[in-house]
Amino acid sequence: MPQWEDPNQAKQVEVVEEEIKLSIRQAQVKDARAILGLMRHIGKETKYLTTGPEGLPLDVKQERDLIRKYELSEKSLLLVVEVDDQLIGMGNLANLSNRKQNHIAEIGVSLVREYWGYGIGRMIVEELMGFAERVGISVLCLEVVTENQRAVQLYQSLGFEIKGTLSQRLRHGHFYFDVYTMEKVIN
Repeated sequence: MPQWEDPNQAKQVEVVEEEIKLSIRQAQVKDARAILGLMRHIGKETKYLTTGPEGLPLDVKQERDLIRKYELSEKSLLLVVEVDDQLIGMGNLANLSNRKQNHIAEIGVSLVREYWGYGIGRMIVEELMGFAERVGISVLCLEVVTENQRAVQLYQSLGFEIKGTLSQRLRHGHFYFDVYTMEKVIN
């Protein structure tokens, strides 16, 4: 089981400017259907994710199985963010499991557009970074669409560095998008 906070406890946070009360907690199997719905919703709002309005290529059973894998993993974590009992975002940290690379993890963050600009994405990344440090992960990496300057600036402000550009990594309709590979060395 991951060494995140108590998996049965949610971290309660209040975003003062708009009086948004949210909780960040480890995803549970019961969240599977809501996570799939969340990703369909976010996929409709932005062209910067690897999924579109169709959402994740998983059914509810497959999503439950994926959540169980996260629950059982010592070095991977799936977080969800709730406002008024509705999922509005999520973050994941996926450890590279082969022996020579198990000090590395990939992270991802997704957030409903209505909640952009309140520091919630930053909170998610900070939780993932704290978890990584506690479990001995020393390198975090991610891919972000080069046009997504809001996300690029967030990651840079948290110490991530651009390491390269991958051409035409995402396709949205007839348009292709390049991505930056970004990395943060923790230890």
